[in-house]
Amino acid sequence: MKLSKRKNYNELYKKPYSTLLNNKVDEFINWYFENIVKGHRTDIGEFHEPIKMRNFIEKMAVWYELRYPDYEINRLMLYTDPDSTKINEIMFQDNKNISDLLDDNSQVGKIEWDKFYNADVFIKSLPPGERWYMTKPRYNDVVYLNPNSKIEHLHLTNDGIVYGAEYITTYTNSVIKDEDLEGLHIREVIELFKEKDIYLPENNELEEAIENFDKWNYQKEEILNCVMYRIIERGGNRIGPRRGFLFAKEFGRNIDVPMMYSVDSSDPGLRLFMNEYLKAGGSKDLECYVGYFSRVNNEEKLETISVQDLILTCNHRGLDFYTPEEDELHQKLVNILSSDAVKQKIKKINNKKKLK
Repeated sequence: MKLSKRKNYNELYKKPYSTLLNNKVDEFINWYFENIVKGHRTDIGEFHEPIKMRNFIEKMAVWYELRYPDYEINRLMLYTDPDSTKINEIMFQDNKNISDLLDDNSQVGKIEWDKFYNADVFIKSLPPGERWYMTKPRYNDVVYLNPNSKIEHLHLTNDGIVYGAEYITTYTNSVIKDEDLEGLHIREVIELFKEKDIYLPENNELEEAIENFDKWNYQKEEILNCVMYRIIERGGNRIGPRRGFLFAKEFGRNIDVPMMYSVDSSDPGLRLFMNEYLKAGGSKDLECYVGYFSRVNNEEKLETISVQDLILTCNHRGLDFYTPEEDELHQKLVNILSSDAVKQKIKKINNKKKLK
C-alpha cells in the first residue's frame, strides 16, 4: 500500500509559541505565506497577501474595541470606579441622527450596542475579499482517486460525508464496494483503504482534500487567535486582558491566554478578573507572566506566578482581601456549617469514628 504523508494541521495547534503576543501574530503570518500564498499567487500577490491578512486581523481587533470601548470594559469587568459614559446612550439615545428620525415613543433606548454591532453583522459588512477569511471550511463536491484518469471518485457533502461513490467497486476488485462508502467521512474512507491494503496514488484528491480542509480550518482558528493577541496587546495591562477574555469566551478561544497576560501588581481589580476566569472554567495551576506590560524591552525575562498563588496573595482593594462576592460565599458556607442539620451529621460521623 502506498499512501502519501501529508501534514496534519490540527497538530499545529499544539506547537509552542513565543511569549510575546506580537511574535505569535508574526508566526501565523509566516505560516500563511508558506502554506497558503507561496506558489499560488503572482509575485505581486505573494508580496501583498500577507499584508492584507495582517490588516484584516487588525481590523477585527479594532471592531471589538469599537464594540467594547475601554469604559464599557471597566463597567462590565470593574477594576476602578465606573465611568458614567455608556456606549448605548452614545450610539442611540444621544445620537442626533437617530433622534431626528424617531419620536420620543420609539424603543431605541432599549437597543444594546454590543448586540447591535455583533459578530454576524460585522462579518456580513466586510468586503468579499475579507469575508472569505471567515467562511467555514468545506469539502469539494467531487474528489477523484486518480486526478489523471478522473474515473473513480466520491461525492461529498460540505462536511466531508460520502453521499455517493462511483467505480470504487471496480478499482478495488470488489474488496470495497461503492455502497460501502456511503455515509462514511472521507477520513474513514482513507482508513478503510489502509485496512484493506488498497493502493492510493500519490496525488489522490482524497488526502489532498483533507489537507486543504485542515489548512483552511487552521487558518481560520489562527486568525481568531491572532485577533485575540492583538486585542490584548492593543488594550494594555488592564483593558487588554479583560477585552481579550470577552473575545475568548465569545469566539471559543483559550481563556488561559488573556489570564496569562493580566498580572499587574498595581491592578486593583485583578482579583475580580481572576475570579471571573475561574468561574469560566479556568485552572488554578495556570502560570501567568508577571509584569508583561511593564517590561523595558522584548528580551526581558519574565517571571511567572500561578493562579493558585495569586489567590493566596492578591488582595481585592484597600483593607479588603476578598471581593464582596467571595465574602458572601464564605458567609453562606459558615451558615451551612453552623446549621443544626450539619452539626448533627458531623456528630454522627465522629461517633462512628469513635466506635471503629
